[in-house]
Amino acid sequence: MEQIRDEMVVRAPSDRVWKAIQDPAEHASWHPMITKIAGKHALGQTRKCDVVIGKKSGVTEERCIVCEEPHRITWSIEQDSAGFSRMVSDWQAGFSIEPESHGATRVTAQSLFEPKRWVVRLMMPMVRRKFHQTQRAILRGLQERVEG
Repeated sequence: MEQIRDEMVVRAPSDRVWKAIQDPAEHASWHPMITKIAGKHALGQTRKCDVVIGKKSGVTEERCIVCEEPHRITWSIEQDSAGFSRMVSDWQAGFSIEPESHGATRVTAQSLFEPKRWVVRLMMPMVRRKFHQTQRAILRGLQERVEG
């Protein structure tokens, strides 16, 4: 399994950060690629995300496989119209949060997946770079929301 992690400390209390991640409407308001979320962020529930990746609109269908309030949430991406799921299997993405001192919170964005083909394995340095860029943009969006 490939694991890609990025973290950031935000100047906001962990309950505020958790709400921004866990509430679907608020989540869609700060996530740089999601324009709308239909469904609940609860264990076993599915959500449908309208996304824009680059200039291409698409949809992902995801199931919440971990929800440990108020510390961790993970989704299994079951379908995506952008095509990444054709290149990988067992794709998961989510967040964990830990309170820090002085009312700050450490947020970790994590993605896991298994490359399906040898060509994807050859492309892993580029794929990792792109995932890190994407996760950092997502964390910046969250940071701007909860610190603003």
